[in-house]
Amino acid sequence: MWALPYTKATLETPLTFLQDVDGVYLLWSASLSTNPSATKTDYANEAGRLLDNEVSPLASLLNKPLILAVAYPSAAGAAGECIPSGQGSCLDWSALSRPNPDFSSVSLSLQTQADIYEAILTAVNTRQWVTGFVSRGYYPPAALQDKSTSIHNKPVADILWYWYPRLLGTVQ
Repeated sequence: MWALPYTKATLETPLTFLQDVDGVYLLWSASLSTNPSATKTDYANEAGRLLDNEVSPLASLLNKPLILAVAYPSAAGAAGECIPSGQGSCLDWSALSRPNPDFSSVSLSLQTQADIYEAILTAVNTRQWVTGFVSRGYYPPAALQDKSTSIHNKPVADILWYWYPRLLGTVQ
């Protein structure tokens, strides 16, 4: 297994060395919308477009299992390319995880995180070539209701509880 960060530049790089791996663990936190009023349907459509146009060619070329490893914080703006820092710049989503201090300029949005995951899972469900789905950033020591990517005890955990058996085919 080889972890591959999802960037357009990565997908344009020669990938011949990947023919020797068992599968690809694709690190995914792609922008799904820069529109603050975007809906789950908008997110799902963009996730599907990115999967079909940018990831599917890689999966077809390699003919290896592809696991989508998703990370989105529970913060307003998480679906876009920029989480505003409050000082005119953008924060990297990893800055919102513990043990980093809280950014009061960033708004907590548990629903945004849940909507993003539900939209991506909706898109993944119709693409049989995606063989796995992982939520990155899980923080097991504590159930935090913070802006981090951890899904522990957040509404998004219920979304995954619903989807995982359906993706596995154990529930229709």
